[in-house]
Amino acid sequence: MSLDFKDLVVLITGAGGGIGRAYALFFAPRGAKIVINDVNAANAEKVVGEVKALGGQAVSAVGSVTDGQKIVDAAVAAYGTVHVLLNNAGILRDKSFRKMSEKEFDDIIAIHLNGAFSMTKAVWPLMRKQKFGRIVNTSSPAGIYGNGGQTNYSAAKMALITFSRVLSFEGVKYDIKANTIAPLAASPMTETVMTKEVLEHLTPDFIPPLIGVLTAKNGPDVKGRTFELGAGYYGEIRWQESAGYTFKTDSSFTPSAVDHKWNQIRDFSKGSKYPDVTDGAEMMEILELQPSLPPNEQGPPPPDSFKGYTVIITGAGGGLGRAYALHFARFGANVVVNDVAEGPAQETVNLVNQAGGVGAVAVGFVPNDSAKIVQVAVDKFGGAHALINNAGILRDKAFVNMTEESFTQMLDIHVKGSWSMAKAVWPIFHKQNYGRIVNTSSPNGVNGAHGQANYATAKAAIIGFTRSLAIEGKKNNILVNALAPSAGTQMTATVWPKEMLEMFKPDTVAPIVAYLASQRCHDTGLIIKTQGGRASEYRWERAFGVVFPNDKVPTAEELAAKWKEVTYFDKRAIHPQNNSESKAQIVANFNNRSSKARL
Repeated sequence: MSLDFKDLVVLITGAGGGIGRAYALFFAPRGAKIVINDVNAANAEKVVGEVKALGGQAVSAVGSVTDGQKIVDAAVAAYGTVHVLLNNAGILRDKSFRKMSEKEFDDIIAIHLNGAFSMTKAVWPLMRKQKFGRIVNTSSPAGIYGNGGQTNYSAAKMALITFSRVLSFEGVKYDIKANTIAPLAASPMTETVMTKEVLEHLTPDFIPPLIGVLTAKNGPDVKGRTFELGAGYYGEIRWQESAGYTFKTDSSFTPSAVDHKWNQIRDFSKGSKYPDVTDGAEMMEILELQPSLPPNEQGPPPPDSFKGYTVIITGAGGGLGRAYALHFARFGANVVVNDVAEGPAQETVNLVNQAGGVGAVAVGFVPNDSAKIVQVAVDKFGGAHALINNAGILRDKAFVNMTEESFTQMLDIHVKGSWSMAKAVWPIFHKQNYGRIVNTSSPNGVNGAHGQANYATAKAAIIGFTRSLAIEGKKNNILVNALAPSAGTQMTATVWPKEMLEMFKPDTVAPIVAYLASQRCHDTGLIIKTQGGRASEYRWERAFGVVFPNDKVPTAEELAAKWKEVTYFDKRAIHPQNNSESKAQIVANFNNRSSKARL
């Protein structure tokens, strides 16, 4: 069966070269009308000329993706609408975390994330009205697994995976489908970090066939999913969650108890599952289980102590942050309590002091006051040992009604706030060759959720940031993990029923945080989900997929014919932990030649 692209208006960002240009040349002979976006007018016009030489129709739309409406207006002026949006534009600003400037962080977020939002926001009304739309966002192995020197890029690229999921939830009744690809291909961006020999095998021409399958009028029903590809390999990747362990949520729920069952929390050998949008059934299971659980066994000596240990907690004037502060205080910690208002912060400090800890108020906003907040730890306690990035807000709204301000505000507080706090404390951790950072993601950062294109995207960005920062910190014993908690807080009070708020108190999350922030913890780069005393781990699972000869690019139709293999998870599925493991199957295909093809 031939895939149908006739008269589809395809808008490609960053199409003046590399993968974007390859997309344009793919659609050129297939009856589509192509809008070539690039910041460089000459590059855009050159590709327009190449498309026309192949018998296609094309116009250029010059401009930055951060001004999406302007670009979409140009597409509408030429062809009346947009059916397909390929968010491909990107830049690199790689640098070690210690040396990365605020501008280098901001620039990456602006192009990759704010740009994708701006472009998608501009096409959304068109797609809703015509009841058809296909959106493909571009992630990267660095976003999925993390990569040293790319805390900015990894954050942005992981965020786009969940952004696609949210768009698919909200677009379902309008036949708007959004997916994400994580390509490994030669481009102006990758040629600076890969050898010439490797790049020869990674021609960008291997990427468009998947784009064709995902955007054709008569393609398979695919939405909210993620694919890795390169050099002739194509495979779906998805989140997997361990069965985990459920702790009794009484006074025996301590960091030592968590340590004792840590391997069980991370055990994927039986009962693992695939995260869903709602955890309702699991929450009911926990509610029913809790009353019958015995007190928790404790780990080996010494007993828990945070005496002389300084912990900075953002957003600790209430909710989860306050619960964390009081749990650390129980074991004698010095706690720097940050909040935007002095009253709630002082109240928490008073409770910390009563509970056996030593508290200090640090009033300020993240990200703007991060250095000031860390300075309180230095002035009061001589330094810091752990940072809990907990501050956050909710601004839920359907994507069609969401403003750019509410999107960027969420990124500023959750993502840049975490980045800037880690940046402020990093020199201290680096110098003392010790540090623990716990960032706060969310189950919705993994699954996505309707009305949370801003929040879920920001929480996904924190996963990418965590994984890259963990890689950079490991050699200096700076361990970085992310927590995905569900708890009754001021934020969830607006959406949870009263009985859920009572049963899933913030106190039930605190022991997991304390363990991750302690000397007992030796793991880094993990994503730990916790709610109501249950803790589990998220990891990636990738289908074995399908390979085509490395010297012969398949047609989109040939790939569509193998679609079941691309998306089929069986015993051959793998669980890559890093870029090297991810690339292994792709690199192995370099020697798969058409004369001895293994299809």
